[in-house]
Formats: sequence, structure tokens, C-alpha cells
Amino acid sequence: MKGKRLKDVLDEQPLAKTKWDVIFGKLKKLATAIEMFHGEKMNIDDLDYRWVDDRIEYYEGDERLLSKEEMLRANDLWKKYKNK
Repeated sequence: MKGKRLKDVLDEQPLAKTKWDVIFGKLKKLATAIEMFHGEKMNIDDLDYRWVDDRIEYYEGDERLLSKEEMLRANDLWKKYKNK
């Protein structure tokens, strides 16, 4: 019997790289939104910006994917910074 948990599904299927490339493209868009929100006063040590930038670097360097909790946090950050 096949499991329905994320771990079971991921073990059965190869990494969908194009899907994750799109997701991380959106994270790059979020990083830009944070920069635009702060404008010239932008501090590269801003916690939200640093968190997003670190996730992008982990993916590009180690192909580390996002957990569910990280995706939820990214969604919350998007709601905070979009169109501001």
C-alpha cells in the first residue's frame, strides 16, 4: 500500500526541478518586494530579507527544498510586503 504522507510521495517520485525553480523564482520576487518596501533605507541584515535570501542560497547551492512551515512563512511575508 502506497503512503499518502509527503515523505512517502517524495520517496516515490523524482524531484520536480522545474516546479521548484518556479517556487524559488517567486522567492526572488519576494526578496525584491522587501527591498522595494524599505527603499533606500534597506538594511541587508533585515530579518525577513535575510530569511528569504538564505532559502534561495540553500536551494541554489545545495538544492535544499522548502518545508511546509517555510512555505507558510514565505506566504505570510508575501502578504506583508506585496504592493507596498
